[in-house]
Amino acid sequence: YMERMEGFDLIGELGAPPPPNHHDDANYSEVTAKVTPEPGSGHLFANIDWKTSTTTTNKSSPSSQTQIDPFPDLKIQIVKEIVNTGGAIHVDEIPLDTGKEISAEEFHSILVDAQQQQEGDASSTDGSGMDDAIDGERPLKKHKVDDTEKKKEVVLIDVRNTFEHAIGHFIHPTFSTTRGDSSKNDGAVDDKDTKAATTTTTTTEASPTPAINPNTVTFSHFDSTFCSQNSESLKDKKVLMYCTGGIRCVKASAMLKQRGVQDVSHLSGGIHRYLEKYGKDGFYKGKVFVFDQRVALDADSMLVKQEDEEEEKVVDVGVKSHDCQHEKKQQQQEQKQKDVVGKCIECNIPYDEISGANLCSVCRDLILICPSCRNTLHEFHCERHQRWKDAYFTFLERFTVEELEKQKRKLQSLHDSYYLPAKKHKNVRKTLRKQMEKIDARVDDIKVGNAVVEQNAKRRCRTCFESNDICDGRCWGFWKHSQSPHHVQGGGNGSTLEPIMEAKVGDRVTVGPNWNEIRLGGRGSQQDPVRLGTVVNIKSWASGGDELDCVAVKWDKSVDCGRRRNTSGTEEQQSEIYRWGVVARNGQRMYDVRRVVTGDGDSTNS
Repeated sequence: YMERMEGFDLIGELGAPPPPNHHDDANYSEVTAKVTPEPGSGHLFANIDWKTSTTTTNKSSPSSQTQIDPFPDLKIQIVKEIVNTGGAIHVDEIPLDTGKEISAEEFHSILVDAQQQQEGDASSTDGSGMDDAIDGERPLKKHKVDDTEKKKEVVLIDVRNTFEHAIGHFIHPTFSTTRGDSSKNDGAVDDKDTKAATTTTTTTEASPTPAINPNTVTFSHFDSTFCSQNSESLKDKKVLMYCTGGIRCVKASAMLKQRGVQDVSHLSGGIHRYLEKYGKDGFYKGKVFVFDQRVALDADSMLVKQEDEEEEKVVDVGVKSHDCQHEKKQQQQEQKQKDVVGKCIECNIPYDEISGANLCSVCRDLILICPSCRNTLHEFHCERHQRWKDAYFTFLERFTVEELEKQKRKLQSLHDSYYLPAKKHKNVRKTLRKQMEKIDARVDDIKVGNAVVEQNAKRRCRTCFESNDICDGRCWGFWKHSQSPHHVQGGGNGSTLEPIMEAKVGDRVTVGPNWNEIRLGGRGSQQDPVRLGTVVNIKSWASGGDELDCVAVKWDKSVDCGRRRNTSGTEEQQSEIYRWGVVARNGQRMYDVRRVVTGDGDSTNS
């Protein structure tokens, strides 16, 4: 298979990304067809739903013709679970307990039918059905459903995480003043925060509502929170589930069925397959988060159009005048704004641009915040942590003693409100206690003169803790890549990047020149370093990066760092990841650790 991929420039030798090679659209389908194995050709490719997608021009590139490469690497990995459930579902249980897999057409048909049923019920109640013969412009034909044939209520559940749901989701086919986000689920926090985060429609006018959002930060929370608290109420409903590509739903449906919910179906191929068929004209509204450098796609960008539609579009544009084209462009912009379903967490204006730089200070969940609000804040808080926004901050250097003591009082009040049930809120109370201890330590440092208040401190990245002149917040996951604006050759200032210093497995290291004490702890002195460890692996700091710019270090046992208990109950050291030549926004290479002299007299780096 790798040989076949190499033959079509999809990967280079041994899976490395190939040099830029732009295929025109005419060759794209042919290449895809040849490189995709036939269904069932070998056990590795049996029953795989192969999907194709397109990329767009990389606007950050000096060349407007450069294409974003969303999948720069081939990675083959053996894992216990494709999607982590925290052990809630064993792989052997999936064929036995998973729900019914339905096509995009059947999924759409069920939603249309549910819409017709409600309209039919409304007509039979208010008598408007008598006007059907006169009003011939109804978009959907209504039909009556008597009590003996009345179908189950359709419940639509979004299996994805909260930030994915925020920028796009299916609209429930019926109208309701109560359906919305699941206010019973506590996600990673608790009921109090979830209820505060939940927006429930209270107006008397009927309006379309989004699919149920389980308010999960990671999929592993789905069973322990949403399913455990909602399975009883779903047992007499017809449950439809969906996710991005149809993988998470397989396990999510099994979780519900194991709890006694029998009528569970999930969308085959996920949102991807549905939008290929219906685009934005279906029940899905907004964008789709796609877990690669494209970040999110518009609904219509995934629509597979017929050849005659493409030809008609070309002819239509060609005959229009300049004024008509300008008017059409304005209409498209207005429609695009209407298609936005996300909202800024602070000012509530329509906004749906997700960035790796916008993370909750408490849980690091991705949030939506518009540029205007972002410029006024140092730190951000997700919906579940809005009650904490005046008291919980990762970076304390800009606060006075009085402000810190005020924060601690608020945190103590929050801590005391999370006592019942005690077991359920144990982790929440622990998080709050750790923050109060952090405040106490900071106050003590200020009072004895070991720290000073920096009221004009720069905003810091929530991931690497560097100031915004060093990191723009996109230093993690697929956000950081060689094609990202802050990783351009020379940091964007025209200079040439210095090569990364040599590192080998087995090198002895200690704290380095760019060791961040806020994130990593005290530095110690050069003569008596706090930490001394061994490099056990060299890898890429970026997901899909093309440089080996980080090292995994296993610290000596004498250092109280990176320890965990193994299955036998004894302590063992675990490796920690540190930067080794990661490029900052200014083009500087960042080294969290440095080499030290080894027993055979090897030289050091500084």
